[in-house]
Amino acid sequence: MHNNLITDLMDLPDLVATDLIKTEEYLVFVADYKIDHVKCPVCGKKAEKIHDRKTQMIQDTSLRDKKTVIRL
Repeated sequence: MHNNLITDLMDLPDLVATDLIKTEEYLVFVADYKIDHVKCPVCGKKAEKIHDRKTQMIQDTSLRDKKTVIRL
């Protein structure tokens, strides 16, 4: 998959596209963050441990008459 082309087209420079899932109704772009660390939500410093990562489904504008979703 052309990772940079897809994320550039969708104006998501902090993400890397890893997969595209097509169904009759949806286009699901599977993406991950380019950075390998996260900030603490309390103090803003680099977190030493990640306690939990949940998959997020974000609805985007339709593309080619299909609903578009970004899965992080």
